Amino acid sequence: MKFNSFIESLKVIADSQFSDNKLSTDVISIDQISHPINNDRRELFYKYAEAKQVIQKFNNIVIGEIGNFTEKKSVTHFEYKKGTKKKFLEDQMQILSLADKIKRNFKRVIIFSIGGSNLGPALMNDIFNKHDLEIIFITGSDPDEYSDIQIQDDDALVISSKSFGTLETLSSYNEVCGNDFYQKTFAITANKSKALDFGVYEENIVSFDSSTGGRFSIWSPINLVLCLLDGEKGYKDFLQGGKKMDDACSKSPEDNPAFQLSVQDIIYNNLLNVETTLVVNYDYKLRNFISYAQQVEMESNGKSIDSNNNKVDYQTGSIIWGGYGPESQHSFFQHVFQGTKQSNKYFICSKSNKLNYKQMTAQIESLVQGNEKETDIHKKTNISGATKIELKDLSPYSIGQLLSLWENKTIFNSIFWNTNAFDQWGVELGKINTKKQL
Repeated sequence: MKFNSFIESLKVIADSQFSDNKLSTDVISIDQISHPINNDRRELFYKYAEAKQVIQKFNNIVIGEIGNFTEKKSVTHFEYKKGTKKKFLEDQMQILSLADKIKRNFKRVIIFSIGGSNLGPALMNDIFNKHDLEIIFITGSDPDEYSDIQIQDDDALVISSKSFGTLETLSSYNEVCGNDFYQKTFAITANKSKALDFGVYEENIVSFDSSTGGRFSIWSPINLVLCLLDGEKGYKDFLQGGKKMDDACSKSPEDNPAFQLSVQDIIYNNLLNVETTLVVNYDYKLRNFISYAQQVEMESNGKSIDSNNNKVDYQTGSIIWGGYGPESQHSFFQHVFQGTKQSNKYFICSKSNKLNYKQMTAQIESLVQGNEKETDIHKKTNISGATKIELKDLSPYSIGQLLSLWENKTIFNSIFWNTNAFDQWGVELGKINTKKQL
């Protein structure tokens, strides 16, 4: 059955009797509430997934078969979580050693990075920095970002770049540091030769695997920040949490967290023609999770060519937007409650008795129940489904599970759409034309 035919078969099933769906791991509970997904629709998804070997295709990617089919590469970020292969273990030992060296010798860390080399590490800093180490991120390319920064004696300078050819990263380093600080400049890259050519000392370079995509590289040595802030235990707990979620996502569809969220995404995107996915986090430390999720999904699934080199005739990746919940309620929630455009909604928070958690619970209740008894039409609100993702805590282990969950649902979406989640050719054109401007 072709994908469009599958979607048509979903349309035949009546929208009545929606069934809430709950599933959980040891630290994350997921509650899919009032979505237009009843048991009959789920059963069709299970049958289609079996016919198309959706779970098997995901597992093939995890074990190292070619997943990035346009570049004929396997996808290796899973290997850092598994921790079974010598090369990946050596990478991890190197980054832990570098983190220890930096903590012993420096009081401030300035990281030059952008994209996948920046968003994950910056999120780690938001969550785990207890303010005993100052970490500054510079993304380039506007000098106003770094015009006030003066290099100090106790600064460690880190260039994080997979290709070590990223224009913004290298130009901002040159403008801030010039040629005077190579002895305390460190590089994290998949292209060691370019780092050496740039001037970084060989003993200051930590490598990672070239088949680890930038937006999935938080599992690799790119995650220096967590190693700095929480040491070997924090980094290994993070990897263990990611591996735990990967294992859960390799199971049958009924008990598979990423698969169930993918069902939700496909329903909204392809059955209901809803163009956007709203992600709202209610923990202040997760306030920038939206930026991480946005890159993972939109760079992975902003595709229109399938694995057979044909242009797809259906919608693929959703537009991802959102923000920090307590702030967003006073920003765009009026649109959510009474606007004319629907969205696919996710709410995320750690369990607590704090106001932020209670706010999330209240907002979800307001969305799924509405105010049907309200007689003033100007006060009536929309009713919609919402998914609550509740974390036990904000430990490295729990955050590892959350990030793996988001990455894996993104991969499942691409498998349903028969597209490549691991290339980003569209990004390259902007780089080419920028170089022409120079």
